Amino acid sequence: MNFLNKAELYRKIELIRQSAPAGRFDPYALARTLGIEIEVYAFDSARLAGVLMRGEHKSLIVLSANRPPEGRRFAASHELVHYFLHEGDNFLCTGDDEVSAIEWQANEGAAELLMPYKEFIPFYENIRSLFFTDRERALRRAAEHFDVSAGMINTRLQSLSPEIAQYERGTPLDKIVPTSARRAAAFRPDGSASAAFAADAMHRFRCIDVFE
Repeated sequence: MNFLNKAELYRKIELIRQSAPAGRFDPYALARTLGIEIEVYAFDSARLAGVLMRGEHKSLIVLSANRPPEGRRFAASHELVHYFLHEGDNFLCTGDDEVSAIEWQANEGAAELLMPYKEFIPFYENIRSLFFTDRERALRRAAEHFDVSAGMINTRLQSLSPEIAQYERGTPLDKIVPTSARRAAAFRPDGSASAAFAADAMHRFRCIDVFE
């Protein structure tokens, strides 16, 4: 797997977005365009969030019926990032705290698909004062706008803190440089993540890459 910094990852994610039907990103619509079937199944394990099974002629994503709709949207987006960017036949994705470089890519990529920073940052700035007066209400409003959970909004705010700082210093939106200094510092040479980074990982998805 090639190492990707945040800016490189976001460029690849933009290519994925361009391959999707027009309008707000919909992982289910993109899957239909690609001929990928999506099923919802009540896994025995509550930890299992989603599965990608990639075949020569047909691929399948299975999502957990135990997750709320916004959780399944994130999981579907996560699996699509694996489909586009990562080698391997099958990925079994759980909500464990252990996070690798490949999972950072899938989690951060899914977040960028559902909450693109060029839309997210201006939206946040428009209701920024509400975050100081009634944070729960602000999180709910943002979650409804992007059709994700409040927890995902909170984590996205942490992830985009360098980009938000650039914007607030006057950098035009199209000149912002996605920055991942903490991500680069958090990973060890073997590709595993430090405990501090794992605690902040988007949705804490961990996938097992199963080769047939």
